[in-house]
Amino acid sequence: GDVTIKFKSDHSYAYNVITGTTPVVVHGNGPIKPEFNRFANYLADGWTTQNGCQACKEETISIRELKDDEFPTVLVSLFFEQPTPFAEDFLERIANLKYPKSRIDLFIHNKVEFHNKDIASFLEKYNDMYRSATILMPSDGIYEAAARNWAVEVCKQKNDQYLFSVDVYAQITDPETLIDLIEQNRTVLAPILSRPYKLWSNFWGAVNKDGWYARSEDYIDIVEKKKIGLWNVPYITGAYLIHGSLMEELRDIYSAENVEPDMAFCGGLRKRGIFMYATNRKILGHLVDYDNMDTSHLHNDLYQIVQNPYDWKLKYIHENYSQSLELNRTLVQPCPDVFWFPIVSTKFCDSLVEEMENLNQWSGGRHEDPRLAGGYENVPTVDTHMRQIGMEEHWLHFLKVYVSPLQERAFEGYHSDPPRAIMNFVVRYRPNEQDRLRPHHDSSTFTINIALNTPMKDFEGGGCRFLRYNCSVTATRKGWMLMHPGRLTHFHEGLVTTKGTRYIMISFVDP
Repeated sequence: GDVTIKFKSDHSYAYNVITGTTPVVVHGNGPIKPEFNRFANYLADGWTTQNGCQACKEETISIRELKDDEFPTVLVSLFFEQPTPFAEDFLERIANLKYPKSRIDLFIHNKVEFHNKDIASFLEKYNDMYRSATILMPSDGIYEAAARNWAVEVCKQKNDQYLFSVDVYAQITDPETLIDLIEQNRTVLAPILSRPYKLWSNFWGAVNKDGWYARSEDYIDIVEKKKIGLWNVPYITGAYLIHGSLMEELRDIYSAENVEPDMAFCGGLRKRGIFMYATNRKILGHLVDYDNMDTSHLHNDLYQIVQNPYDWKLKYIHENYSQSLELNRTLVQPCPDVFWFPIVSTKFCDSLVEEMENLNQWSGGRHEDPRLAGGYENVPTVDTHMRQIGMEEHWLHFLKVYVSPLQERAFEGYHSDPPRAIMNFVVRYRPNEQDRLRPHHDSSTFTINIALNTPMKDFEGGGCRFLRYNCSVTATRKGWMLMHPGRLTHFHEGLVTTKGTRYIMISFVDP
């Protein structure tokens, strides 16, 4: 535009590009107000390149040293308006907020039956710890705008000092988020959250003349944390804290004709002259991508590896996975050229086994196998293929992202990008079904074998013996992966499972 912000040392000032002048007084009204508010983030040295955010330090409060019964009361309102992945994790993070539950009134609106189970589990575990709970389920038939207005009324009726509104797609990962927002002491304040690796966030830096999205010149810098501070913005959504003193003024603010509740809310605040702030002073969480979520599986989050890779990794990859990639780390070799890596979490193992058992289409362990191109399996097992549960493409992505880096550490000089694997399957061993596997070579360049449950707890016996080296791996570790060459050198057999049920995940990579 004609006017921009310039910085000199620890000062900031407005500069007219056309006239080459610096105004003494800056005034903005009418449609220019949101843009004027954006300028005001910087003016009067509110934010400078040298000192960063100075306005952040103004008019703050402190509550950390208060006793539990002295904390401000908060209505934490949670909204489930569409099927959203990682809802279970979302609720657990809400429960883990470092804030006395005795000072929290809970409000939940669930519009979709898909989330009934998640919410029921959460309430069974935590409901009695909260000061009160207002629960609206799909059977109540309450629309989103009405539910959000209802939360405002509940906050007012209970005389709560704050309303903390959070949608299920906003993952609050910092347990101190609620305290941080209260201490910043603004009437309406949102933590800036974005989809990992993307510019999609829960705030707008500017709006056009119709009140819709427009990208401000500082938007990318704020999302990418190149500029850190407290920002007056025209639109927030997903997660925000509202001061309780506003509740009377905000009655029915989410309802407006032909406008979605979020637009009605932000438009209503702008019309009332109530500032909305967004802060990126700390990383308090992130957004998940809920577009076109597939809800047809038992564990739908398991299928989010491509759409939500950040959350998928947090939930399903072993906490020590990255240690194996450290160049000074000595890799574990229980047998010659057999490498052992921690790779997936307990949650992954349990979810994959349950997904397979839920499908319940285990092969009979016969040589004739209609699932294969030739219809014949030379070394048959009782198994279920990944494509049978609709996870083939997801698994190939897993091989590329998580297995290939480990393979390149173990077998230096071999590169396969992307790795190919036609045979990806879970094997089930039982004493009364198939309890072992005869000696064989795998039709692969290398094979991975992930233990999905725990010996001496879920089963007894089992393991893998490499005949050429007379070396066995029996004390397998749940979530750990064996990686070994498939052809020529590593002739091996599956040892007898004597009790219980043993599950392993197998891939023949680069056949």
